[in-house]
Amino acid sequence: MKIILPLILAFAVIPAHAQLFKWTDADGKVHYSDRPQDGVKSKEIAVQRAAAKPAKASSDDWQQRELDSRERRLKRENANQEAADTAARSDGKTPYNPSQHRNNKPMTDDEVCKRDAQQIEFSEKVPKLAFGGSSGSVAVSEEERQAIVRQRKENHALLCGSGQRTH
Repeated sequence: MKIILPLILAFAVIPAHAQLFKWTDADGKVHYSDRPQDGVKSKEIAVQRAAAKPAKASSDDWQQRELDSRERRLKRENANQEAADTAARSDGKTPYNPSQHRNNKPMTDDEVCKRDAQQIEFSEKVPKLAFGGSSGSVAVSEEERQAIVRQRKENHALLCGSGQRTH
């Protein structure tokens, strides 16, 4: 068995020699076959072997390509989101909502005042205010919206106006 298997494999990989003949019939029609036609002059054609296929890339390459693809996609998505945000703010379609652009850095007093001014401006521009919670967003009435704007203006005046806090 140990001898037979290698012999079978050796014969399997030997390329088969194929002959191809070209001949023309009485009507002038050209034919191709693996045997010469009896009584007709035929010509043997050399058969070219197909080129070997290139070796597949190693398994590490696909992982690296996948990582590169993900990084490019994230960069493209971030760039698209930033462009959309900038366009929306510059077009004036939607007022800038500072609450949607938070980070975990502590804010300086100037940044707090700027954010409060932006929130007041946002609250005045939008026709309806809604506050999100764990159960979803809750819309406030017009009277409540006006009270919120008034309260924000008072707090802003205390913190950032003439009654600005001292360190």
